[in-house]
Amino acid sequence: MLVVGGTPAGVAAAIAAARDGADVTLVARGSVLGGILTDGMMDQWDINVGPTGNAIQGGLFREIHARLGDSFTPQAAASVFADLIAREPRITVRTGLTLEAVDTTASAPDSRRVERVRFTDTRNHVETITADAVIDATDNGDLAALAGARYDLGRQDTGRDERTQAVTLMFALRGVDWLRLASSYENARYGPGGATERRAWGYSATLADYVPLSRDILVRDLNLGRESTGSVTVNAIDVLGIDGLKREDLARARSLTEREAPHLVDFLRTRLAGFENASVDRFARAIYVRETRHFAGLERLRESDVWNGRVPFDAIGLSSYPMDLHPTTHDEKLAYAPLRHVYGVPFGALVPRGFSNLLLASPSISATHIAAGSARVIPTTIEEGEAAGTACAIALRGHLSFSEFVTDPRAFLSLRDDLLIHGVLLPEIAESDHGARPSSGTTRA
Repeated sequence: MLVVGGTPAGVAAAIAAARDGADVTLVARGSVLGGILTDGMMDQWDINVGPTGNAIQGGLFREIHARLGDSFTPQAAASVFADLIAREPRITVRTGLTLEAVDTTASAPDSRRVERVRFTDTRNHVETITADAVIDATDNGDLAALAGARYDLGRQDTGRDERTQAVTLMFALRGVDWLRLASSYENARYGPGGATERRAWGYSATLADYVPLSRDILVRDLNLGRESTGSVTVNAIDVLGIDGLKREDLARARSLTEREAPHLVDFLRTRLAGFENASVDRFARAIYVRETRHFAGLERLRESDVWNGRVPFDAIGLSSYPMDLHPTTHDEKLAYAPLRHVYGVPFGALVPRGFSNLLLASPSISATHIAAGSARVIPTTIEEGEAAGTACAIALRGHLSFSEFVTDPRAFLSLRDDLLIHGVLLPEIAESDHGARPSSGTTRA
């Protein structure tokens, strides 16, 4: 089987399939596995927890989290992912390959099959890989798009336009006195938030007075991370009007952020204890793109599913992150309160409609623009990757199509049992539900 994308979801998919006996080729464009955790300087988890703060994710995410903790460096993330992959002899890793084309054939009038995937290496040589099962773990669903799968862009499902959530280029600071910063946080002064030995977040009251240099920039709050080297990472600057699929837009986002960051630091020096000597050190290699495509799947995760805490029969994992929608326009207000509701991600949202051997594991699964504000976070995509890899191994052994996991309860129960054996946390299913067919959300082309 083939996994495309060196993201956390892609790593999880490859490991899960290999541990279930499948031979896996994992293809990554970069030289280091980890995606936004390694290239984008994203050094903290957006954790899914229950009402009392209890863990609702097990499996591979728990294994990765146990090794990295709540905050970490890009180097630590790269090391952990590389070690996990090296422990699985069934996985062959190919790095430095750029996705170029996908060949499909029609196995039925409404069902296509991915047959071959073509890549180019760093010397522009073409390499073709064939596989019986394919997982697209790229953040933007690049393989599925090349294969012809249907999708919406951004908030297209709302009928308004194709705008997407703001993007962010993270950067690091030197000269921050973290002990002073962490010990001085006051909600009355800075707004809701807090600080620990490794993390600080909030400061919305302080930033209410900040005036960006560009109309396309918003800074509503800060997420700060303290690295072991003493550097402090900053996740704060939202850039509006960027199409994450266009190189020229991403270049513009980088240029705007590199100009804005020193201006923001100048503002914070006189307002945050410990920031008096802060200055910009470096910028991340990659921009954090929160949203691009949303594919039409056999099921669609909707905002009502998230808000009402729906756990469908074919749930492959539990999530609870609030619907955290970064703005698409400068005057857009937050649509939902930052409340948590435990819900299940349906397996059918991982299956692009019209394909028999292709799965998604990324922010681009079948979800509405608003629901994706919750489901886009990395811990959730890791559980999608684990479920997708496990489903591939089962499908290859049993000669199943992925749609059968949605339409045949017996097929899904085999996947569910396998996930439970590997420590994934799933709710109990009542005996009366065993013969029930899971409900399917509507999709649009």
